[in-house]
Amino acid sequence: MTTPRTTRTYRSPLRAEKAAETRRSIITAAAEVFSERGYVGTTMQQVADHAGVSVESVNKIGTKPDLLIKAFQQTYAGEGGWRSIIDQPQLMEIMADPDTDQAIAGYAEFIAAANARSGGIWAAVRAAAASEERVSKAVSDLIARKREDFLIGHGWYASRGMADTRTSPEAFAAHLYVLTSQETYDQLTHDWGYSDEAYTQWLRTSILRIGAATTHLPPPRPDA
Repeated sequence: MTTPRTTRTYRSPLRAEKAAETRRSIITAAAEVFSERGYVGTTMQQVADHAGVSVESVNKIGTKPDLLIKAFQQTYAGEGGWRSIIDQPQLMEIMADPDTDQAIAGYAEFIAAANARSGGIWAAVRAAAASEERVSKAVSDLIARKREDFLIGHGWYASRGMADTRTSPEAFAAHLYVLTSQETYDQLTHDWGYSDEAYTQWLRTSILRIGAATTHLPPPRPDA
């Protein structure tokens, strides 16, 4: 009796890399179109035209809300999923610096660069979250991740002897969240006319003073 042959699937590494490159270029194009036209004003055809591919190729990535989320994730974190910024090698190296002033200066530059590149796409995400449940859930997940990151940041700050024992970790995290937020960056640079350099200096100074600023602040409500 002849044993049936099993069919082996061959995957070309070159073909896989080409597909990944095409996917990245589509998501990059989507981020640019969403940033320029907003969520409502963007169509899948516009993204396809901007990326130089067919609309079918764009649709393979997902629905319009999915594409928006992926576009923001790639712009914000450089890859899919909500990767904690604390896990990023660049930031790990910054926070390992034994010179606290230098570490905070590096962190301020890191945040300034992230906010500078993410402003337009974040505005589209915020607008879409009002009507798209999928996007709203993604925003909630991101905020939860940031909350965890900033609580870890309080531990780092305390380990450097810069946090008063009376400072609530939650109050510290909330304060840092506002200081580093996209909205604060936009208000200072777009509304108030700060240059990126001036914003970075403001952020560095504000973070260095965060211990004194949050000493007497009550923590957020437990159900917040």
